[in-house]
Amino acid sequence: MKKVLWVKFGWSEYYRGGSVDGNFGWLKDAKGSKNEGKGHEAFNFMPINGTYYCYVPPQKKEYAPWNEDNHGWTVLCLAKHPKRSGIHIVGWYEDATLLGKWLKPPRDRARTEVEDEGSAYGWSYCIKSKSAFLVPPENRTIPFSHPSVRQGKFSFLVGPHIEPKPEKKALLKVLTNRLDQLRALAVHQPSEEAIPDPELNPSDPLTGFGSPEHRKQVEKAAEKAVIAYYAKRGFESHDMTKVKCGYDFLFRKGSASLHVEVKGTSSENAGFFLTRNEHDVGLQNDPAWRMAMVTKALSDNPVVQVFDAKQLRKAFDLAPYVYLGRPVVEPEPA
Repeated sequence: MKKVLWVKFGWSEYYRGGSVDGNFGWLKDAKGSKNEGKGHEAFNFMPINGTYYCYVPPQKKEYAPWNEDNHGWTVLCLAKHPKRSGIHIVGWYEDATLLGKWLKPPRDRARTEVEDEGSAYGWSYCIKSKSAFLVPPENRTIPFSHPSVRQGKFSFLVGPHIEPKPEKKALLKVLTNRLDQLRALAVHQPSEEAIPDPELNPSDPLTGFGSPEHRKQVEKAAEKAVIAYYAKRGFESHDMTKVKCGYDFLFRKGSASLHVEVKGTSSENAGFFLTRNEHDVGLQNDPAWRMAMVTKALSDNPVVQVFDAKQLRKAFDLAPYVYLGRPVVEPEPA
């Protein structure tokens, strides 16, 4: 890579219009208002007519990234998770063009819908490219830390008229290593078809977790792995999946009984949904309740981790994801 710069903006899961979190003036000022969570970077990986448009927050000395040789840049996109330490590479652009100023993206159906919803701003961009890579949120597991990244919004690392300072060389090495690790996990040319955003498909909140057939395959493989896990420890298994009791299996060993909810993913990174019954009946009120998390479920060596309620709350951020609305039934007068 002969021309490289990094840019830093707010955190979003998929950057296709969802909420944005970050320690930036616009985002902080919007806290508590109708514009909370809205940021121009929300659309950084949403293609419009085959082109990706990247917003970068302004920096005092340089209004927007610019170099006289403004074509053919690799742009490393960085963001900080709102609840964890360290910076992550959330994606990157290849063969990008630097524009040195903010422009309005071309009008199309996606942008028109955003504006019709009453957005308080017209989103803008200062970099564009035909080639983009997005690291899915479940694969953003390799953070790093560097003083210059914490303080800045963007910086050039190598390229025409760029002075190769030692700290920039060191940071470039770190980012290059991270990029090598992430390349196999990133999605080239992200789109709603290539990598769906569950937040934008309320009819199926599990859409980002593969097809129904894939999810069923993972579920069965995970259950098999958990049964084998407890069998090695001398437990007998009883299938409770047909009973709405807040867990999937009852495991018994002598006088000991465990109520185990099974969650699985084909990825190396843990992630799961809990139903209201699993959460309220199991996690909240059952001392014998456990959650068995199976990663790499479809591999020859699935990994099983078991959590009690306290361990689960410590290891995972649990947040409401889908709300069910039903008509309010007024009581009939006596």
